Formats: sequence, structure tokens, C-alpha cells
Amino acid sequence: METVTNEQLYSEIETLKREVRQLRETVTQYQVAPVAHPYIIRVEGVQGGEPITRNSYISVRTIVEQTRLGVSPEEFVKGRPPMTLAEYFDALSYYHDHTDEMDEIIKGHRDALVEVIEMSKRLAKPKA
Repeated sequence: METVTNEQLYSEIETLKREVRQLRETVTQYQVAPVAHPYIIRVEGVQGGEPITRNSYISVRTIVEQTRLGVSPEEFVKGRPPMTLAEYFDALSYYHDHTDEMDEIIKGHRDALVEVIEMSKRLAKPKA
């Protein structure tokens, strides 16, 4: 039987304490915030914290924008397993329950896209 010194024991305990702290920080960082819609979640750090579908992690914003472009629910779900129609329609329901918030998210993404397009145009112009 191997003898363990107090120093070794204390060192191991300190290592375990550090690992537990790191694990707590990681779990806290990725805790799922509850929402009223059963198929919609928010996970800090995923899709910028936007509401997403529980099983397929597709943002509500994406579903709304694709719907506005005329993509049918069946067509959208077909190309994105394991997404279900229930998730799809819950995302639209979430949008209608949180229209102001979602429209602000959509506007923010559009503004960012316009800014990137303008920047790329400026960079592409030949220097005189």
C-alpha cells in the first residue's frame, strides 16, 4: 500500500477545487434559460443568445425570414432534420408573442448586413 503525504493530499484537493470551479463556470455559461414555448430555448453563447429551436438549434429569426421569403413549412423542415413541424410553428408562435423583440433582432442583422455590403464596396473600389 502506497503512503500518501499530507502535502500530496492537499495538492490533490486544491486541484479538484479548481476543476470544480471551472466546471461550475462552464455550466453557468451554458445554462438554458426557460421560455414559455416548449420548442424554443435560449442558450447563452449559441446564436448570440437569440431564441432557437430546442432540437435543431435554428434561430426563430431564420424561420421568420424564410417564411417571409415564401418557403413552406414542409419544405423548410424537410431540409433540416431533426426539426419538426411542431418546432417550426412554435417558432412562428414565439415570433408573434415577441414581435417587438424579434423585429429588433431582425433589424439588427439586416443593418449589419448592409454595413458589411457597404464596407466591401468601399474596399473593392480601385484607388485613384
